[in-house]
Amino acid sequence: MQYINPIEILDLLEFSDASTINSEVVKKAKRKLHAEIDLSDSGFFEYYGLLLTKSDCDRVIDELANRDFTEFYLYLLSNKMLNTFLVNGDSKVFKNFKQDSIFNLSEFKAFISHYFAEKFDKALLSAFENGNEIELKAILNTSSLIAQKDINLAYKSISSILQSRILEIDEITKDLKNGNSGYVEDNIHETVSLVKTYFSAHLLHYLPEYFQSQILKVANSINFLSNAIWDTFDTTQVSTDLTEYLLTLDISGLDRPTFERNFEIISKRNLEKIEQLKNAPYLKKWSDILTLLGKYDNKIEDKSLSSASVYEKISKLFSVGELNSLSAFADDTRTQIAYSIRGISISMWNKHNDIKNAIASIKIALQIDVSSVDKRKFNEDLLNLQNLEKKHKGILVCYFCDVNNPDDNSAILKTIYKETYRSYIPRKVEFSYNTVTIPRCKSCKEVHSKGSNQFSIYFFAFLVLGVIVGAITEESHFILGGIIGGVIGWVIGTMVQSNSVEKHGIKDGSNSSLKNHPILSERMKQGWTFSKPSA
Repeated sequence: MQYINPIEILDLLEFSDASTINSEVVKKAKRKLHAEIDLSDSGFFEYYGLLLTKSDCDRVIDELANRDFTEFYLYLLSNKMLNTFLVNGDSKVFKNFKQDSIFNLSEFKAFISHYFAEKFDKALLSAFENGNEIELKAILNTSSLIAQKDINLAYKSISSILQSRILEIDEITKDLKNGNSGYVEDNIHETVSLVKTYFSAHLLHYLPEYFQSQILKVANSINFLSNAIWDTFDTTQVSTDLTEYLLTLDISGLDRPTFERNFEIISKRNLEKIEQLKNAPYLKKWSDILTLLGKYDNKIEDKSLSSASVYEKISKLFSVGELNSLSAFADDTRTQIAYSIRGISISMWNKHNDIKNAIASIKIALQIDVSSVDKRKFNEDLLNLQNLEKKHKGILVCYFCDVNNPDDNSAILKTIYKETYRSYIPRKVEFSYNTVTIPRCKSCKEVHSKGSNQFSIYFFAFLVLGVIVGAITEESHFILGGIIGGVIGWVIGTMVQSNSVEKHGIKDGSNSSLKNHPILSERMKQGWTFSKPSA
C-alpha cells in the first residue's frame, strides 16, 4: 500500500490545525485537484515521482474525514524527512532521526506502521547487503514505529535473503556429501570467505530477537558444511575456521555447547596437523621404524627370524626416551609403535613359545607413553604372560640358563624310579619307573656335553695313569693304582666339569641339580629317585 499525504496533494500546506480542515475546505481543494489532473497531458498527478490517478487521490483524501488521521498527516507534513521516507523510502531520515512524543501514541503507531514497515524493510535490506553497520543500527533503532502485526513485513526481505543464503550453503554441503561438488582441496578455503560475506557476524549481531531462530539455522548450516568438509578433504584448517566463526554468532540455548565441543575436537586435530606438518621429518623417521617393526612381525610369523634375534633388533631400533619426548603431534605414532611391538610379543609366544622375549617385548611397549586405556591393556598382556611363565617354569625357558628357549633336540631324557613294594624273605622289590623329558636349550647342551667330555678325559686319564703307576711298583698294585687314579680323575674331572658350567653361568646337568627342576622337584618329594631300586 503506497503512502500518500492527502494534505500535501490537496495543497493545504497553509493549514496547521486539523480543526480548520473541514469538509468544505477538502471538497474545494479536491475539485481543484481533479481539474488539474483532467487538464494534465498525462492524466495523472505527479507526486514525488509517482503518477497518481483520481482514485488514488480520492482514497487518501477520504481519510481526512477522520480527525486523528488529519492530525497525523499534519504532523508528517511537518516532519518532512519522515514524510518523504514514507513516500519513496529516502533513507536520509535515519541520519538524524528524532523520537517525537507522538510516536508514543498507539493510534499513531497503528496508523503509520504498515507504511513505515514497507519502507523500513527495503532500507534495512539495503544496509545489510551493503554491510553498512552504522546505517543498519540506525534503521533498527526506529523499529518502535512498527506494530506487532507488521513485524513480518518489516523483516521480510532480510529473512528471505538469509534463508536463500542458508539454502545455498546447504546445497554446497549436499554436493560435498554426494561427491559432485565443484570445490576441491585447492579452493575449499573459499567457503570461509563466502560464509563470512553471507553471514556477517557484526551485522547479524544487530538484528533483533525476531531473527534468533534463523541465526541458529545459519549456525547449523555452517556446522554441517564444516563437518562435510572435514569428512571430504584432508584439510582441517577450513573446518576449524568455519566452526570458530559460527561461535562468533549470537547463539544461545542447548545448541551452543554442541558447537563448542565440535570446535574443541576440530581445533585440537587441526593443531595436531599443523604440528605434524612442522615435524614431518621426525614423522618420516618414526614411520620408517613402524614399517620395520611390521617386517619383524612378519618374520616372527613365518619363523624366518628367531624371536631372540627380533627382540635384540627392536631393543636397539629406537630410543623410547626420544619417542616419548616428542610433543602431542606424535601421539598416534607412539600408539602405533606400541601396538606393533605388542603384536610382535604376541607372535613370539604364539609362534615360538618364547615367553621370555615375549615378556621383554611387551615391557618395551609399556615404556612408551600411550593412553591409560592402552597402557591398561598392555599391563593385562604382561600379567597373562607372567602367569604363563610361572605356571610353566622350567618348560618354556631353559631351566639351566634361564635365558634361552628349549631346543627339541637338546632335551635330557631322565629315567626316575619309585619303589612300590619290598620284601626281605624272600628278597624282592617292585617299582615304577618313568622317563621324563627335561627341556634344555642348545647352548646349555653344548656346555654340558663339553663338561662331560672333559670329565671323561680326566677320569680315564688318571685311571690309566694309576694302573700304570701301580703296575710298575714292586708288588704290582695295578688294581690299587687304578682305584686311586680313578678317584683322583673323578675328583679333578668333576671340578673341571663344574668349573666349565660355572664359567658359562648355568646350572649343571647332575642329579643334584636336576632334582630341583620344577618338573622333578614335586616327584622327588613323593619318593621318586634317580637310582633303580634293587632287592
